[in-house]
Amino acid sequence: MSIISRALTQFRVVEFRLRGDQQVWLRRLIILGVIGASLALPLLPSQRYVMLIAAPVVGGVIAYVFLRWPVLGLAAIIFGTLLFPTPGISDQLAGRFNITMLLVVALVGLWLFDMLTRQRQFKLVPSRTNLPLLLLILISGISFINGRLNYYALAQVAPLTAQIGGVALILLSVGAYFLMANQIKTRLWLQRLTWLFVALGALYVFSRLTAQTRYNFRHLFQYGADASLFWLWLACITASQALINRQLKPRWRIALGAIFLGAAYISFIRAYTWKSGWIPAAVGLGVIVWMGYPRWRISMLMLGIGWGLFNIAVVKNVAIGGEDYSILTRVEAWRIVLEITRVNPFLGLGPSNYYWYTPLFSILGYYGLNFSSHNNYIDIFAQYGILGLLGFLWFIWEAGWLGLGLKERVSEGFDKAYVIGALGGLAGTLVAGMLGDWVIPFIYNVGVHGFRSSVFTWIFLGGLVVLEEMYRIKTDQQNQDR
Repeated sequence: MSIISRALTQFRVVEFRLRGDQQVWLRRLIILGVIGASLALPLLPSQRYVMLIAAPVVGGVIAYVFLRWPVLGLAAIIFGTLLFPTPGISDQLAGRFNITMLLVVALVGLWLFDMLTRQRQFKLVPSRTNLPLLLLILISGISFINGRLNYYALAQVAPLTAQIGGVALILLSVGAYFLMANQIKTRLWLQRLTWLFVALGALYVFSRLTAQTRYNFRHLFQYGADASLFWLWLACITASQALINRQLKPRWRIALGAIFLGAAYISFIRAYTWKSGWIPAAVGLGVIVWMGYPRWRISMLMLGIGWGLFNIAVVKNVAIGGEDYSILTRVEAWRIVLEITRVNPFLGLGPSNYYWYTPLFSILGYYGLNFSSHNNYIDIFAQYGILGLLGFLWFIWEAGWLGLGLKERVSEGFDKAYVIGALGGLAGTLVAGMLGDWVIPFIYNVGVHGFRSSVFTWIFLGGLVVLEEMYRIKTDQQNQDR
């Protein structure tokens, strides 16, 4: 780790701590508050007053639980993302402020509060991925300030709410990653979170299998949660654990394989025209098999190349069939957005702004149209410039090297299957970004509800840091015992 990275992760701040007797009184006050609220609620004259009393009490209890057991907060993110309805706090420009965002904000705030009051230090688990993410946060803040300038006189900048939303999605993504990387301390909880996601994913797959199951169960799952990255991580986790985790009993490996096949049936056969639903997952599966079964590599490569050469028409039809016009418009959109960004390539145009400049340019002969790039990399470049894109790609690079290094260090079973599955998920994520499926959602395309799906990438990549820290501590202890 570089000197700068070590300095950032070891930075300490002024602190204060609740004494033992203060903690006891805090618990008593919470209990008394709950009892008092329970007695007062029947006496209140209206539902509005009930909510005014109940909300802070319930919020205080939840905050105490998440402070006491922070891992439950991460479980709540996974559960709430898929199943919890969106609160009725609407944004006319960017969809809705969803429960996933609310939970990440609350948990990051509680985590920072805990570091100030109990841990008495601000410290990130040492990782090579820390510095590029902190740099990305810094650049997004600078680009936000820069984005208040109008680079095209005949257009206007995005509303302040949309710009704040754009920066918030970066902060929330990094926040979810840091929460996972820093608050999970044991393999047991990493396994529990993984199996929770798999179990909910299995229920979702079941809900899509027949008309009757769709009628009974599909409504339980929330809009935006089942986007491309959900399918990617469900496929990669189930496939890697079924194929590589030989410590699982055969019946569980078969069950995981069945979930994977169910997901493949829905995304590839029933929804094959939605290329983003299965192409990233197919790439992830290829990486998993490549890394998990090295003896098969040459045979798989030769077989795949040979089949593709003799079935070019089939490959073209499967990969881009029915998408010719979509590809044409997307390539033209990429060209225009890159041209728009030439006025400030280093810092970009600021969050959400380029969408308001596109009507000034002709796309396939049409003027006056607002459109997005449908490409996560061009999107980041247009909003945050070369510096922002380099920060993001640097993180991807470091996460990849972290996973490759861990693959040779971790033990067989869950750990190795998790690492290889995460590498498959990372590869699929890179492909999804090219297809316009959002690792960092864009306000004027998928909107903030896209965070319901993209959050899984940040959470499960954060799991690599959990394993890295576990094996670092294990190595340090072995060295001390010698």
